[in-house]
Amino acid sequence: MPKEELTFDSCNELVSQFEAVVKQPIKGSSSVYYTGVDLGTACVVLAVLDENYKPVAGAYRYADVVRDGMVVDYIGAIRIVRELKEELEEKLETELIYAAAAIPPGTDTLDGGAIKNVVQGAGFEITALLDEPTAANAVLKIKNGAVVDIGGGTTGITILK
Repeated sequence: MPKEELTFDSCNELVSQFEAVVKQPIKGSSSVYYTGVDLGTACVVLAVLDENYKPVAGAYRYADVVRDGMVVDYIGAIRIVRELKEELEEKLETELIYAAAAIPPGTDTLDGGAIKNVVQGAGFEITALLDEPTAANAVLKIKNGAVVDIGGGTTGITILK
């Protein structure tokens, strides 16, 4: 992950980079790739980073497999993640092995296992399962502030000190 603290401009640049690689993936740029999986209420999103944690590919699909942060269509969720994984592997011409996923805060005991199983069921080796604010802060590096995650079905606010 980036070592410097991010600004609004650099956050916007990361979003722009991701948007660009969704449209035009960057092939052959890394010896290893890391995939982030977001099982959202409105969309399932996969983001692929290279060995330097730079975005190289991404894909998403509108889906109704999660409601209020909970997986409600387990088989459908696996199918969508697997299909997106295969789509990205074809575009990058490589196998995607490693993935991490994030879950809404406070749902780890209720649904963390289901999300982990979806990611593994789609063919990934799971490297991390974090709550969404912790995952966001791994990039943002906020020392004193808040992470506000406004999603399609849930909103999470975490205060960081």
